[in-house]
Amino acid sequence: MTTQRRVHAGQKYIPAEVGARLSERMSSPQLTERERQVLLLMTEGKNNQEITTALNISEGTIKFHVNGILRKLSVSDRTQAVLVALKRGIANL
Repeated sequence: MTTQRRVHAGQKYIPAEVGARLSERMSSPQLTERERQVLLLMTEGKNNQEITTALNISEGTIKFHVNGILRKLSVSDRTQAVLVALKRGIANL
């Protein structure tokens, strides 16, 4: 049976690409609001000192948030975190 006929018959259809993205989002822990703020500033190319100034929090706190971001996105560095953020639509250029 074709996809169109299945949908017409009342069955649900999720394209493979959408299913993969949905699965990826469901399997990864959610970022906190502060982590999203830090990540957005990272996508702008800001370093820790620039992020501390922008958010008015200590560099130690920034490092804590960056580590949380890396862990939750299952990446090993800031560049990978930015790429994942762009790919998942967390941030835009």
